[in-house]
Amino acid sequence: MKTNIVLASILAAAAAQAQTWSFDAAHSNVGFAIKHLAVSTTRGEFDKVDVKLTGDASKPTTLQADVTIQSTSVNTKNDKRDEHLRGADFFDVAKYPAITFKSDKVEAKGGKYLMHGTLNLHGITKKVAIPFEVSGPAVDPWKNTKIGLEGTLTIERQDYGIGGSFPAAVLGNDVKIEISAEFAQAK
Repeated sequence: MKTNIVLASILAAAAAQAQTWSFDAAHSNVGFAIKHLAVSTTRGEFDKVDVKLTGDASKPTTLQADVTIQSTSVNTKNDKRDEHLRGADFFDVAKYPAITFKSDKVEAKGGKYLMHGTLNLHGITKKVAIPFEVSGPAVDPWKNTKIGLEGTLTIERQDYGIGGSFPAAVLGNDVKIEISAEFAQAK
């Protein structure tokens, strides 16, 4: 009898960790900000993002994310600039159509969380750690359980071979990536 209780507890814990969350693109945003001429900040976003998220939201260290961003969907609300960003000077979308991130662990640190994983951008793969917070869960009017993840990461564009011919005086090297994602627990 005692063995059955222990086995049931282990299976319940595994089921809780295996929760699957559906990405809500309509209530999410992956944006970026970069200095221009050291006098202003230019902002943009990616319109086509997909995130596969699993884990127990009440235990954020169990969360695992697999993110795919279509680089062709870059949007700075300026068509001419967006075409330039899609070209060889920057994202080179013909050669690198997607930006990906795959997490490998989440660490609790000082009341916040760090999602460690691999970022592949412009054909270059690097380990990164994204500081993030979890909001929720909350139940919406249609009885869906929702959570939110928000995080900010700063990378150096030249580390990924992006915009290499543009000196930092013209285009900042630091790119701030801002993530705000909403998920519904899959039924």
